[in-house]
Amino acid sequence: MQRRLRILVALSKEEDASLVEETLSSVGHLCTFVPDLRSVEQAMAEADVILTDTEFASGAFADWLSLWPVPAVLLADPLFDPARLAGNTVDESSAFIIRDPDHAWIKYVPLLVRKASSVRESLDRQNSSIIRTESSYMNLLRVVPDIVYVLDGDGCFVYLNDAVSQLGWKPSELVGKHFAELVHPDDLPEVGRSIVLRKFEGVTTGPQAAPKLFDERRTGDRMTRGLDVRLRHRDGSEWTKTSVDAWGEVSSLGVNLPEFQAQGTGTVGLIHDVSKRREDERKLARELDAKNLLLKEIHHRVKNNMQVVSSLLSLESDCIDDEQAKAVFIECQTQVQSMALVHEQIYRGSSLEGVEAGAYFERLAEYLGGVHDSGSRRITIDVRADDLVLPLDTAMPLSIITTELVSNSFKHAFPDSRSGTVTISLARDGDSYDFSVADDGVGYETTGLSRVPGKRKGIGMDLVEALAGQIGGTMERRQSNGAIVAIRFPVEPGS
Repeated sequence: MQRRLRILVALSKEEDASLVEETLSSVGHLCTFVPDLRSVEQAMAEADVILTDTEFASGAFADWLSLWPVPAVLLADPLFDPARLAGNTVDESSAFIIRDPDHAWIKYVPLLVRKASSVRESLDRQNSSIIRTESSYMNLLRVVPDIVYVLDGDGCFVYLNDAVSQLGWKPSELVGKHFAELVHPDDLPEVGRSIVLRKFEGVTTGPQAAPKLFDERRTGDRMTRGLDVRLRHRDGSEWTKTSVDAWGEVSSLGVNLPEFQAQGTGTVGLIHDVSKRREDERKLARELDAKNLLLKEIHHRVKNNMQVVSSLLSLESDCIDDEQAKAVFIECQTQVQSMALVHEQIYRGSSLEGVEAGAYFERLAEYLGGVHDSGSRRITIDVRADDLVLPLDTAMPLSIITTELVSNSFKHAFPDSRSGTVTISLARDGDSYDFSVADDGVGYETTGLSRVPGKRKGIGMDLVEALAGQIGGTMERRQSNGAIVAIRFPVEPGS
């Protein structure tokens, strides 16, 4: 059953009023007639719909219909100005009907009245839903721990949530003020749109190089993210480091939109206090630097200690007349020195995670070349190492292996003043490393055990095999235009 409507009737002609009362009463509606404008306001409080014409009160009532919170049906003369009629019925729930001499319009009045009322009820329901939704969002914004703000087109605050109290302000104290009231003077030239964008006139930046702005209007990839800026506390004694995310819309035609009372498009932003995080990051950075310095110092001292051991071995070897015993001392000294070079490389390198292989093997080759007098013997040491970083637990055994194999090549591969090349190679192949020491000397004997007839491979090769197993590798001895010892070992997880 349809609801009975209360109709406020304000018509200039008595004849029209009589027809309206008869027609609307026949369908159950209640009509209240007003003779002039002074009577309208009192009757308006009880009305569901207004029915008036363009001549009532000389058209004054029709001109102000949109200001009343009641839907209206306007009866217009056929000669009435269409533009003015459109202005009088601008409200979505309003309607109009043209008066005709035969009064045919009267039969449409109940339909238009009912329609105007229904549209208004629908709009009220929608508005009520919007209000409830907005209220929920506003309540949510109030409890968000980060500062949420809205700026108008001029960069003035139109909204701040309660989180701004972190800076000692009440939202009402900042509404209407420019955002520059909060920003540190030294930061303002880097974050204000009116200042920063002058530097970018005629420049295509793309999303990556787009400037970060506090009063940002862009959206998508070009919006401001993670802008660091200092904000002032209310008493002015403290500045808080914050991270700002800001976005909005750009009106490229300069059209003023209604969001902020014709002040242009605004900006929405989120401010997060990062003072403690930044201080923690600085503290961690200082601690990391101190730790790295300590580790470098430890490697430096270990290297120095090993050099002391090497020097002691050198001094002791000078006191020995037996050449074989003296050679043992020299080999021990060489191995110690090769391990000292590992620590030196870590100390001098850019990474404390391990040894930069290329630089290390170059330095080791230079040292071994000096020990074995490679220049006068016309033997070259060639290093072919990829740009790899070896963990200390891998680099140390590999240094001993390299020293032993290079020494073997100098001892056995080039008899009778023969010249040649010793090649040290290291490359990564998937989850494994391929390491080898090769020479272009006389090669192995057919037995594959020794370069010297009648001798075993010796403790040196036993040591190499043992160290290869220590790093999880397998060793292979081959002959191809000389001797090759190849070791394949796995890459440590995370390397």
